[in-house]
Formats: sequence, structure tokens, C-alpha cells
Amino acid sequence: MLAYEELQGSQGKDIRYRPPRYPTRTLFPHMPPRLRVGSWVYQIDNISLGGVAAIAKETHDNDLRAGDTVRLTIQQSGLSIFESNARVSWAEKTIFGSRVAFGFVDHFIEIEKLINRNLQAQIATRSSPAGANAAALVPQEYRAFCADALKLLRGYRAVLDSNMSVPPEFTRDFDHASVFEVCEPRLVQEWRGLWRTGNDLVRGVMDEREARDAVKEFTELVLTPELRGGAIWDRSYAKPLGYPGDFGIMNQVYDWDLVGNDAYEMLLHRVGLEVAECIKTRMEVVRAEIGDVVAEKGVERMARVLSLGCGSAREVETWLAKSRPAPLRAEFTLIDQEHRALDYAYRAAYPHIVNGQGRCRVNCLHMSFIDVLRGTSAMNLLPQQDMIYSVGLFDYLADRRAAGLVRRLYELLIPGGLLIVGNMSDTSLSNLWPMEFITDWSLHYRSEAQMMAWTAGLGAAGAWTGTEPTGRVHLLYIRKP
Repeated sequence: MLAYEELQGSQGKDIRYRPPRYPTRTLFPHMPPRLRVGSWVYQIDNISLGGVAAIAKETHDNDLRAGDTVRLTIQQSGLSIFESNARVSWAEKTIFGSRVAFGFVDHFIEIEKLINRNLQAQIATRSSPAGANAAALVPQEYRAFCADALKLLRGYRAVLDSNMSVPPEFTRDFDHASVFEVCEPRLVQEWRGLWRTGNDLVRGVMDEREARDAVKEFTELVLTPELRGGAIWDRSYAKPLGYPGDFGIMNQVYDWDLVGNDAYEMLLHRVGLEVAECIKTRMEVVRAEIGDVVAEKGVERMARVLSLGCGSAREVETWLAKSRPAPLRAEFTLIDQEHRALDYAYRAAYPHIVNGQGRCRVNCLHMSFIDVLRGTSAMNLLPQQDMIYSVGLFDYLADRRAAGLVRRLYELLIPGGLLIVGNMSDTSLSNLWPMEFITDWSLHYRSEAQMMAWTAGLGAAGAWTGTEPTGRVHLLYIRKP
């Protein structure tokens, strides 16, 4: 126990007390409210006593600037549960949309009351004509489909639960892993059939905003709570770092481990991995390309390879681990806007760098993707690269920005260099239904022709497309003369 005079205060900027910020998914795990400013609607990222931070999925034309004063409303199902004048504390553009933080001017939030009002608004809406109209936008066929999906999952859960309802002394050493192995092949097969049907059903509402939102809300109420028992579904929906597709989710896919407290949670995680398998296979394709480029360039000099939106950069880590005996040299530049992702990537790669006796280097750049798009970043100081790849970033970019970024990266290639760009494809078994509707994870799904259009005017020596083994990700290859 410390004496009173031994108690320490904070240092530096932490001296100034700030009220805690609560993630929206923590306060409202099932149906978070939305923030409205004028005609624009934002997803709320976090809430505090005196302010709120939010993000819009699209970057607005009339972007707010620090110091602007606005009238904002927090709404649940179209009903106001909090209103205040507010001042913009900061605003920024990201590939995920416009992020804005507001400080309240004339009101403050009482968290307990806000939670209560959010609940009351949900109940009121469900008994109102507006709620009935929204419910009517969900096709009966889709309702029946969700019931079938829920029946499938709960059928497995019921069998497992019933066999665990014996006296505890007989279940102490219950082998959940073995039960998982028995159930896995059949459940994965059945899940893939549901997944394909889900895609077919939701394509019809993608261009009708009200219908799409109604179907998404229905899905998040009916299916999402069940699937969140699986670790990858839970993280994908909760978005603990404030944005979708963070490096923690990527690592879950790369590791492909049995995760869960029991066989049922393991099975839920497993069907989530099935959806995300293309993340692992696209990484393996890129790793093979790295090996080819370094084998060609890394004997005479260091081959230079750049990854934009690197995440955990497991392709670099695993390539370094496997290539130790070879006399090849490579310099990797890893760029990401998430510091924790870069920290993970560098720590994972560093032991292999040390053991490589100076053959390889890894440089990490913590940069905003918007800065990269604008061309006003430290990338201008980088040497030209033998290979540049970005296989998870373009899914979030509007077409005009995607084309601009392709041109920007192409300019950074050395003559003869190779650019590889990945984008989720629109196939019968694309990730559309499970990602967009179950986990609220929005992407742009593109065809090979749409991606090839990005090469117009580059004067490339060659441009072609391919896929990874699942066929759910298109890869665009561009060779500089």
C-alpha cells in the first residue's frame, strides 16, 4: 500500500482530465442510434459526457471543418433521443468516409438516460406506422431464409447443449475439439448453400436504400446476435478499432485456429473463417509474387517491395521465415494508418531480420491513406519500387479514387516494376451477404472489366487480371515498361 505522499499524478498531456469515451457498440450492442447533422447521417463511433465522434460511410461534398457550429440530433429509428448545438472539434477524411468529432455547446449527455431513450424509441417505432412500413420492405422470402439459417445454427446448438446437460462430473473432460471435427464438414457445406442463397436475395435491394436498410436491420436483429458467438463474427461486427477489417480480423483468418469456449462457438467461428478464406488465399498469392520478384532482383541489389494498407503483413513475415537459407536481399516498406498494425507487423518480422544477417530490411510508415491519395505524403521521398501491392484497400474506395491511387502507385514503380491491386469480386459466392448484412461491413465489389478500366492512359507494358483460389478476389497486375 502506498503512502499518500507516494501517489503519482499523470504526466504530459495526460494531466488534463478528459471524461471517458464509450464505444457505441458497447453501449448499444444490438441497435446503435445514428447521428444526424442537417441532411447527413453518421454512424456514431463513441460518446462521452460532452461530445460525440462519428463517421459517414461516404465523404460528404460539404465537409465540416474544425470550429464550425452545427445543430446535431442523435436518432433511433428516426426518432430524436438527444439534440444539441455542437462545435466541430476536428474533422478528417478517411477511405472509410468522413470522420468528425463534435463538442456539445449547450447540452450534455447523461449516458443512462440516453440508453433508456434509445430503448424507448425502438419500442415506439415497432408499434408505429413508420415501423410497420419499414418492416414491410423486408421480403417474405428473405424472412423465411433467415429463419432457415437460424434453424440450421440452433439445430447444432440444441444437439450440443442437450448432450452437455448431464451431471457436471461427466462433462468435466468433454472433448469439444473432437465434437467440432465431427460437425465441421457438414455445417460448412450447409452454410455455403445458405450463403449463396443470401447473396441472391440481397442483390435485389442493394440499389434501394430504404429497402436495403430495412433488410440489414432485420438481419442484425435476427441472425447477427446468434453468429456473434463466433469470435470472427463478433470482432467484425463490433469493430473495436473503429473501422472494419482491422489487422486483428486478418490475423484470425491467417491463424485459422479453433477459437471458442465450446464446440458451438468453434463452429460459428469456423463458418466465419469460410467467408473470410479469400483473405488468406490472396495473401498467399501475394507472398508467391514477392518470392518471384526478390528471386529476380534480390541477388545484384536489394529488391524493393512496398505494401499499402499492410495490416499485419503476414505475407512478409512468412516469406522472411521461409527464405532464410537463400542469399537474397529485400527491403520492405509497410504503410498503414493503424499504428497497432505496424507494431504487430514489425515485431513479427524483426526476428527474421536479425537472423537474416542484414539481407533484409523492413521500414514502417504510419500514414493516412488519404495523404497517400493526395500525393502529399512521405511517399514522395521513397525510392522507386520493384513491386507494389495493395490487396485490401481498394475495396473501400469509390471508383474515381481507386483509379487515382492506381496511377499514384504506378508512378512509384521502377521501370519493369509490378503493381498488384486486389478487390473483392461480385460472384455467386461473394462476401456480399455475410459481410454487408450480418456484420455491417460495406465494400465495393467489382468485376475484372471495372478494374482493368483503372489502367487506361498508364501506358503499361502489360495489364491482366487473375484471382486467388476461392475466386472471390480479383487481382489486377500492371507491369511498367
